[in-house]
Amino acid sequence: MLPAQAQALQNRGSISARIQDIMRCMQRLLYLFLLLCFQEAHSETVIVAVASNLTHTVTQVSLAFNRDKEAQAALTFGSSGNFARQIVQGAPYEVFISAGKKYIDFIGNNGREISRIKGFAYGRLSLYIPETSKIKSPTTLGKALRSLQYGNFRKMAIANPEHAPYGSAAEEALKSAGLWAIKRDKLLLGENAAQAMQFCVSGSVDACIIPDSFLRLRQFSRKGTSFLIPQTWHQPITQYIALLDEDDEASSLFFNYLLSDAAGHILKKHGYILPD
Repeated sequence: MLPAQAQALQNRGSISARIQDIMRCMQRLLYLFLLLCFQEAHSETVIVAVASNLTHTVTQVSLAFNRDKEAQAALTFGSSGNFARQIVQGAPYEVFISAGKKYIDFIGNNGREISRIKGFAYGRLSLYIPETSKIKSPTTLGKALRSLQYGNFRKMAIANPEHAPYGSAAEEALKSAGLWAIKRDKLLLGENAAQAMQFCVSGSVDACIIPDSFLRLRQFSRKGTSFLIPQTWHQPITQYIALLDEDDEASSLFFNYLLSDAAGHILKKHGYILPD
């Protein structure tokens, strides 16, 4: 190899090494930048466990929270009972929104510190008969219940009473109506209230007892018949919020925002009753 060619190859190798050094440096800078962005975002994000009956409502509250407070809420939806067990086992939720106080008490009784607790709304139950149902357009709650009593239906869906407060309330309501003795193969239990709703929407069942707030959703519009269940048929369904990490600014901010007039307006719009 000629000396000039050797020198050229050496120069190219040197340039390539410099380019690689520059690329590695840029990658480190990019990593540091992303890490700083993540830390900044995390400091302004609150991790929230939300009872599934409030899926659509709290989603709207979260959007308003982001707009008004320039902070984020990372929402996870499920049954109150399952969340309570996860929190006791160490799940990193900072705020817990439950469809009842029972599961918040469970957290406190099992060693998890709770900074603040507040009941912020009351929910209602409705019996819903989808348009695909074998129960043909009953005109009153009494007529709908008689159809259920005589077994003239495929299945009825409710949330699982074992860990979903709306399921417990549905069980109480059925007992009050003298219908809890219906055949168990006719009862389809959802993991939570949202799944019981999906059973109804999909046409898998002829009736369901679900949170009344769901009936304001588009998928229920003019697609069935609904009847409010008397509140005297079950224990009050009180929605509670628990602050689990008071030291986190975003958590306290979200807790207080859910109790604000702005959030109250959204709750009422979705059919919840606010305390006096």
